[in-house]
Amino acid sequence: MTVSNRIRSGESGFTLIEVLVSIVILTVGLLSLAQMMVLATSSNTLSGRMTSSSALAKEQLERLKAAPYYTDPRAQTRNPMLADGGDIDATIGGYVQYYDADGIPTAGAGGAMYEVRWEIQTFPSPLPLSMVQIRVRCLPAAGMQDQFAIIGEARFTTFRTANVG
Repeated sequence: MTVSNRIRSGESGFTLIEVLVSIVILTVGLLSLAQMMVLATSSNTLSGRMTSSSALAKEQLERLKAAPYYTDPRAQTRNPMLADGGDIDATIGGYVQYYDADGIPTAGAGGAMYEVRWEIQTFPSPLPLSMVQIRVRCLPAAGMQDQFAIIGEARFTTFRTANVG
């Protein structure tokens, strides 16, 4: 069967140019999908880090809020857990806790992924109340800094009060 007979009988196929154009279009589409998958993966990692930071900071804040204000209410002796001190912008012993990637406390900064810092300040009150401000910050531990380090942190602030007298 000759070429002219094949065309007349309705048998036709793709030319080499059509196949090459199709391959180029398919390749461009697949490369776009691959780039989108990389972006989705990094966004997922960031989202997980932000969720963990928020959960760890909130957990420390709740721990400080749940502590009794006074160890001896009659003498109005404030609980040592609520003693003034700490700094959310600097690591100060007694006001910091390190956590690994699974949110388990670690003994020190080595191998830690998150660092939770807190600060407690006494606020004067015109009322017969003793009042403290509690600020908590969770951030990536030293050595875990990358382009998402600032975004992947959490900060919370609350106040605690107790009656005086």
